Amino acid sequence: MVQPSHPKTIPTKFETSSSTRDFFARNKLPVDTLRPCLDFISLHYPRHQINPLSSQGFCSLTFLLASPETNLIVQFRPPAYSLDTNVARLASRIYPAYAPRTRGLGRLGDGGGGLLVYEMSRTPGISLQSLRAHDPERAQDAGFLARLVKDFAAFQVASYHASTSLPRPKDLGPVASSLSPRLRALHARLPPRFRSKTRFLLATLPLITGALPWVLTHGDLLPGNIMLSPTSGRLTGLVDWAESEVLPFGMSFYGLEELLGTLQPPSCFVYHPQSSRLRTVFWDELEAGIPGSREDNGEMRRKVGLARDLGVLLWFGIAFDSGAINRVISEGRDGDSSDFIKLAAFLGISEGEGESSREVERMDLDVDSKL
Repeated sequence: MVQPSHPKTIPTKFETSSSTRDFFARNKLPVDTLRPCLDFISLHYPRHQINPLSSQGFCSLTFLLASPETNLIVQFRPPAYSLDTNVARLASRIYPAYAPRTRGLGRLGDGGGGLLVYEMSRTPGISLQSLRAHDPERAQDAGFLARLVKDFAAFQVASYHASTSLPRPKDLGPVASSLSPRLRALHARLPPRFRSKTRFLLATLPLITGALPWVLTHGDLLPGNIMLSPTSGRLTGLVDWAESEVLPFGMSFYGLEELLGTLQPPSCFVYHPQSSRLRTVFWDELEAGIPGSREDNGEMRRKVGLARDLGVLLWFGIAFDSGAINRVISEGRDGDSSDFIKLAAFLGISEGEGESSREVERMDLDVDSKL
């Protein structure tokens, strides 16, 4: 256990950050836990300038470290949100151009709230979320987005080819080991308009899990984790691999939707005017990198499309309740949440679409008898 050094004055830029205060409040830690975090960094990285992220994540407190020699990330995480460093190393080995190198540095001692400490290589560029906030015109430029979409397809191609050298883990992750139960729960508890989609995926789940390669899949492809060059739009990397698992190829394709549109108030997801053309750019690049996919009469695209829909349901249909991923979202509790909005938009399901409750009940009995 790492003991903090003698306390120092906390700079104002750390004290006044609302996202920093929110992190400590969310994890039931006193704000002065920040002091041993800064002391740890000062002790182990005396030549580095320390800056906090402008917006902290839900599960971690992150600092940018800069020196003439290196640029690094140091991250503090509660034990409930610990990183699997084996998976992190696997990600950087399989995706050296996209995943940061990560190593564990131990746990803070007295006054540190038991926070775990990690060092990561710093991914260049800025997040898509930051670009949209600070330069929305550039973020919406069609040529700029085309380069980003093309690079996102190249990342997916890399994952496809890496599957041949990827060892299937003896113990699958929490999502991979429960695909069928989770899909059944979604089928039973989502509003009726989603039932035709969940029913079809239940019937085709063996095809998804058996006919597609299993790849190391990023578990949180949101704009805040997608890093890019602010000038060219080229993808520079993906951060926050904490939720990554080995899953069927295509389940992370929901990330394409995050590139092609944005949430707009009060409660809708709006696609870019050229989203259809940009989607074609993605598929052209993907199929160019996967041998035989252009000559199979659309078979690969059909299977990957099924996996993509499964990924949308699992990522947006199941709530992230302080790290727990066991509850299906409901309209009464989550009706106005971004997850509900994206779930409907990404699956192309409108408010009034779907079957009546009586039709659903009748057909559910038929489905259950066959599954």
